[in-house]
Amino acid sequence: MPDPRVVKAVLLDLDGTLLDTESLVLDVAKGVLRNHGHDLTPDAQQAAIGRRPLEAWQATIDCLGIQGVTAQQLFDESEVLLKHKWQDARLMPGAARLLWHLHSHGIPMALATSTSRATYEAKMCGKAAQSLCSVFQATKCGDEVEHGKPAPDCFHATAAKIGVAPEDCLVVEDAPSGVQAATAAGMRVVVVPSIRDKDAYPQPDPEATAGCCAMLASLYDFAPEEYGLPAFEDRICGELVPVEPPWTLKGTVVKGFGRGSKELGIPTANLDSASLQGALAEAVSGVYSGWASIGSSPEVYMTAMSIGWNPYFDNAQKTAEPWLLHDFDEDFYGEELRVLVVGYIRPEANFESLDALITRIHKDADVTRECLSSALLTSTKKHPFLLPGSPDSAN
Repeated sequence: MPDPRVVKAVLLDLDGTLLDTESLVLDVAKGVLRNHGHDLTPDAQQAAIGRRPLEAWQATIDCLGIQGVTAQQLFDESEVLLKHKWQDARLMPGAARLLWHLHSHGIPMALATSTSRATYEAKMCGKAAQSLCSVFQATKCGDEVEHGKPAPDCFHATAAKIGVAPEDCLVVEDAPSGVQAATAAGMRVVVVPSIRDKDAYPQPDPEATAGCCAMLASLYDFAPEEYGLPAFEDRICGELVPVEPPWTLKGTVVKGFGRGSKELGIPTANLDSASLQGALAEAVSGVYSGWASIGSSPEVYMTAMSIGWNPYFDNAQKTAEPWLLHDFDEDFYGEELRVLVVGYIRPEANFESLDALITRIHKDADVTRECLSSALLTSTKKHPFLLPGSPDSAN
């Protein structure tokens, strides 16, 4: 008897799952709402995400109690701004790796998105998105079904289009409404949350025959073999997932919480928060490896870096905390710090004790040293972004 857990097709959402359009939409939505005297609250963002655009704006109006304006008006205002931004959308972390891996092994894949067909075409004209088009057997857009997410129509129609039964499909989604839609369609769902409030999602059940079966920090954590699919074979030294192309971060070194040296014995160089805005997708977090250089010096250092909210200390603000694996004689607050991220180690995690956290951070440093010394990565230290005076992005 076939294993009922083995999937025959993978259905994927687009926005916030494969393509980082959410950052663009949030930026524009905040501006449009400010023009009407309102701020985009976390509750309004949660209510809107994953829905078709007009429905998203109506959910925002209802959540914020906005008077005297229609969803169509807000949609029209935002579309004028967004149509010039779609081509700048970047791929979400791990998206290209997952798609090309499954495609190379002949696994059927399809897109089920809330966006309209016209907007979908505009989004896929961008340099990053164009590389995705050839891997999908079918695409179903939000205006091609009667009811949008959280209704199951989009997923049902997509599965029917590629001739695979719902129970044989695995869905990858980021939004609560998308998870509801896939669950209602009778499909298992791997969730990669695009909002920080995990209570907005159902608790994952690995044994579920429909609904949320896993919740991941990013697509880098997806394990195909758990669903009867071919396993990845690209980990360096068995530990590190390569980040291709590398990410570039540049900012001013600022004083952090004072925990690195005092509590942890690990002197991190904190980047100012403005450096993260626009440089990384809203949902990006985790522990990474890479290279760093400082100020006017061309010297390059191995670096282990945490990006996120640090669950152990429950930070209120997202931070990037590079640990340059070198003993410095003095601090370099106020200096420009350039970081080239070339590998992913693990997701953020909470720890039962401070000692457990410290032990894990030192393991991250050991992984960084070993992997960056490998033949596959040692040459990346010569990336031009690390030179003083480099452009803000060298991807």
